Amino acid sequence: MRLKPKKIAAFALAVVLLCGALSGLYVLSILWRVSAAEHEVMGKDLMLHIFPSKREFNKPATIDSYMAATFVQQYKTMQFDVWRDKINGFQHTYGSALAAFELGDFLADKLFVANEFAEWFFDKDGVSERDLRDRRRDLENNRIGREIAKQAHEASYFGRDAEEFIRDRIVLAIESERRVITHWRQPHVDALPSERAMGCPHLPRKNGYDCYRSVRKKIKAFLHRQDA
Repeated sequence: MRLKPKKIAAFALAVVLLCGALSGLYVLSILWRVSAAEHEVMGKDLMLHIFPSKREFNKPATIDSYMAATFVQQYKTMQFDVWRDKINGFQHTYGSALAAFELGDFLADKLFVANEFAEWFFDKDGVSERDLRDRRRDLENNRIGREIAKQAHEASYFGRDAEEFIRDRIVLAIESERRVITHWRQPHVDALPSERAMGCPHLPRKNGYDCYRSVRKKIKAFLHRQDA
């Protein structure tokens, strides 16, 4: 029995919509778990802002925070300073590790590369030098997360044990090993490979807002010449 073209198209559309819905739900689950983890480990949820915290960045800046305000966090036996960019470094490393542990290295890499494209597209201030450094920093922290996920697999962890192992290893990578990049100004960013070499080619250095700003500037210059 042959299906009619309309039925085939409807079935294909249903499959695409289902896959899209499942992908969206999985991404939401990653966001939720990263928010919960950064609340527990870093003391403050800056991802979804759904886990209440009385922690405020009201402590003096440090050399590592590059003049950003901090607070002191206690996680298990470790005590350390926390600032906004440090939490962002944890976000990328932990989220990438979760995805790599559950989906594999390849899909986790592509998922977080897609995240960089989304951030580029929705950046309302245009692409600045900070954004360009942040891209490479994020890609490196993503790579470290995938590496830690591989270690969790090799140690045969599963479920909550795997998540706790990943959290603990990331804290060590931040505080002891200094591998996770905790600020976009760190000199380590300059030594990183290009975006292409890190698996994120074709990401423009300008977005729609930059083009709009450039055109607007040229129009203003043209009108100024006309009035002169």
